[in-house]
Amino acid sequence: MKKINLMVITISLWAILTALLSPSIDLYITLLLIGTLILFEIGDFFISKNNKDSLKIIVYILAGIFATVVLNKIYTIIK
Repeated sequence: MKKINLMVITISLWAILTALLSPSIDLYITLLLIGTLILFEIGDFFISKNNKDSLKIIVYILAGIFATVVLNKIYTIIK
């Protein structure tokens, strides 16, 4: 099995597992970002540049959503 296929299966299982076990969307996004970052760092040597660029886009989107969640939490604390 190719390394990229194993990585896709792993991140898919991680996304499904966290979706089933997370009580809120905030926690789901946080866990999905953490899992994606870990997978990106571990698989950095095994994936091609094209796949890295695609994974970076996903990481940037998740980081943006995570920043929105954090800002929302800060707003509710200040309010």
